[in-house]
Amino acid sequence: MPVILVVGFIMSLFLIALLTGKKEKVVADKFLISMFAVYALSIGGTSIDIYNSQNDYPFPHLMNISWLFLLLHGPLLWFYIKYLTAANFKIKNIHLLHFAPFTIYFLIHYFNFIQLPAVEKIALVNQHATRVAPKIGTLVIGLSTIGYNVAALYLLRMHRKNIRNKFSFIENIDLKWLQTFAIASLAIFSLNVVLFILNNHLQITDDNKLSAITFSFSTIYVFYIGYFGIKQGRIFVDYPNPVFQTLKPSEQIKPKKDVSKDYSETINKLTQLMEQEQPYLDPELNLAKLSSLIKTKPELISEVLNSSLNQNFFDYINKYRIEEFKLRYLSEENKHLSIIGIAYDCGFNSKAAFYRAFNKFEGMSPTAYISKVSL
Repeated sequence: MPVILVVGFIMSLFLIALLTGKKEKVVADKFLISMFAVYALSIGGTSIDIYNSQNDYPFPHLMNISWLFLLLHGPLLWFYIKYLTAANFKIKNIHLLHFAPFTIYFLIHYFNFIQLPAVEKIALVNQHATRVAPKIGTLVIGLSTIGYNVAALYLLRMHRKNIRNKFSFIENIDLKWLQTFAIASLAIFSLNVVLFILNNHLQITDDNKLSAITFSFSTIYVFYIGYFGIKQGRIFVDYPNPVFQTLKPSEQIKPKKDVSKDYSETINKLTQLMEQEQPYLDPELNLAKLSSLIKTKPELISEVLNSSLNQNFFDYINKYRIEEFKLRYLSEENKHLSIIGIAYDCGFNSKAAFYRAFNKFEGMSPTAYISKVSL
């Protein structure tokens, strides 16, 4: 039995215990716990399958079950991301269809394998290479997992657009770590599916050896998503405004343009507020805060920024911060401050965010700009 699978199984149980004891759990945390449970069952079940094959099947009633739980990996990942990225998402009856493939295959597998006597189970496992059902199961699992990883990447892409219309800072809420996970998961699962399909037809190697290799990656996934998942906080915790929360996702991401509307009054109010009160100096400024300052509905502000100014909220605020930095750097009062020190005073909350914004709006790094203006 490969040691790395044992490590993955134990780590999954440890993360389940850790998340279960987490204070103020949200629904997304519960789906993350479910994901770790699926990993524990999949990795643990594969370990038992390998142990059975190497030791004359001492636990026949526990073998050939772990693959079923792979059909839950994709749906749980989708629900986890959905709850992180949608402020008011709630499960409806139609969402239960996500679990239909697992339910159908479980019932089929129950009547065709699980309820059979041990002797018949062992015989069927030894005939794996000649049976059609495992080959179809491999294809279904592959298509399901790959499809859900693609869907997860789409949700994350929409999320990044959405938060740029709501926040002036996106560090720690852009779920970039989850995007990396989904991309890696998509690549690895695609490779695994190809390997299993080839092995089903060509019998390149023993299925248990191939399973040991592919499920070893799950141990890495468990550690990765466990570390970042436990650290992940609530993204929309500062949005008490019910008007904004009840907007449709499409409206939250990109407000509709209406060229017939006159936004001049709102633009003037925004400009006056930004120039006189300088709210952009607040590193935690978001659309909800700005809407309360200007006493205007947040969806109207988004509409104005997108339609009239062709900017999202994130770029609108950070453009002001960059201009403020350029003014403050030239001031004698700030000569004792470092570049980053001035950037923080202008509302940026990280060096990386400042450098990215500066490069975007000025087309050069802050260092290059300073060298230019110092000539």
